[in-house]
Amino acid sequence: MGDTGTGDGAAAARPRVRGAARRRLVVRALLALCLVLAVVCGALTWQYRQAEARESAQQGALDAARGTALNLATIDHTTAQRDVQRVLDGATGQFRDDFAASAESFVAVVEDTEVSTVGRSADAGIESWAGDRGTVLVQVASTVTNRSEPQERSRMWRLRMSMEKVDGAYRTATLEYLP
Repeated sequence: MGDTGTGDGAAAARPRVRGAARRRLVVRALLALCLVLAVVCGALTWQYRQAEARESAQQGALDAARGTALNLATIDHTTAQRDVQRVLDGATGQFRDDFAASAESFVAVVEDTEVSTVGRSADAGIESWAGDRGTVLVQVASTVTNRSEPQERSRMWRLRMSMEKVDGAYRTATLEYLP
């Protein structure tokens, strides 16, 4: 009889052992699942923040490009020197060098012909982007008058601008007029 009791006790213990092993397995699987979910959430959060930073940078470049385009399209013969300085303040690199080199003769022509041009609106979009620089396409509408043609004329300009981040702000590094 002593033999029968041992067999019954061992048989009763086996389901408890199997149940405990299953619980440990389920707990481990849940912990692994939680770890995987945490990693996925972390990766998605990182990607979201990267996309948000890129979008913010691009918006800054678009705003700066619109501003430069409007500054170029808003020049008056009575304030030409100040207007040119406003353009130079938003410029860097080759565009700044080229515009600064021709600024004196540009101001002279504007003053001599009594040109007045007023930028009315500027639309912009990203053509390409990498890091803190990119190419922006801008279309700016303006009205122009001068001494020989005092009747106001509307003009539309299309520009390709490369924008670079300098000292925390986006500036125009190159500018190309498009047909």
